[in-house]
Amino acid sequence: MSGVMTRARAGTGSVERGTRRFLRDYSAWGLLVLAVIWGTFQSGKFLTASNFFAILTASGFLGCLVLAQSFVLLTGHFDLSTETNMVFVSIVAGLLVTPRATGSFAAGGGGIPWPVVIVIMFAIATLTGLINGLLVVKLRMNAFMVTLAMSIVLGGLSLVVGQGRNLFGFPAAYSWLGSAQIGQLPVSGIFLVLLFVIGHIIFTRTTFGRSLYAVGSSRTAAQAAGINDDRIIISAFAISGFLCGVAGLLLSGELGSASPSMSTGALFLSVAAAVIGGVSLFGGQGTAAGMFAGLLLIVTIQNVMNLSSIPSNWVSVVSGGVILVAVFVDGVRVRRFARSS
Repeated sequence: MSGVMTRARAGTGSVERGTRRFLRDYSAWGLLVLAVIWGTFQSGKFLTASNFFAILTASGFLGCLVLAQSFVLLTGHFDLSTETNMVFVSIVAGLLVTPRATGSFAAGGGGIPWPVVIVIMFAIATLTGLINGLLVVKLRMNAFMVTLAMSIVLGGLSLVVGQGRNLFGFPAAYSWLGSAQIGQLPVSGIFLVLLFVIGHIIFTRTTFGRSLYAVGSSRTAAQAAGINDDRIIISAFAISGFLCGVAGLLLSGELGSASPSMSTGALFLSVAAAVIGGVSLFGGQGTAAGMFAGLLLIVTIQNVMNLSSIPSNWVSVVSGGVILVAVFVDGVRVRRFARSS
């Protein structure tokens, strides 16, 4: 009799854990449905093809930052330099690729072929992430402070190198990924979906992906299982940096320009999107599908507010509120997980 009761309790506990996991990973989709309903009542323009494509376009560079942040968050760390990394490499690309007549560095732009420029910007962005990872792992420095310092350095370099000007005149081939359309469908939206599919495969089908979750859940247990946790964390920061380079390519291509003020607030929105999508601030939890849902939720909320002609100051207030909700939800998830363990 006691054995039957034990199995029943175990079964009940398994169902509860499954329910919590489902709510953690897919609740963002439910919130997204509510946001869509809200948008439908707020504006007649919301449920239109053009607005749908506008949401996809706005999701492009931000989605790259969400994925970049998530790789690091899964290991239990932060990367506060993602946005400034993106901006800095965009400015570097602008200095190198724009024609001499439109550049702003010294006598003019570099006019270097765009494929070479893209390789350079990806290399710089990846190197930035790699440096972050090495400082955190090898020198045992606090990730929050390291990436905060890196963010300040890159922000300053963006002003110094770009001289505070707006760089324009990007070649059409360079801007293609960020601005091209197939019909009305933005190429950046298609690319973003493929990027999240790749992220899903990495997280669920590769040894590296499983190691990310293991390290984020418990570095001690990961080490006991033979996982090189230092290598995993450094790799996560490097991948984060690379994705910042991709985000820079998308954003500068979409705008057709680059400047120190080309992005504001994307860092915190990317963190909020990841956390609302089920990624824990303490590591070891989250799915690519949830991250994508969190991204769409954030962009949809901003889209509805813009369509409703809500003043920009209130957009900032709501964005800040969303971040607070994300942190609160993550705290609730962590406490429930601790009680069930």
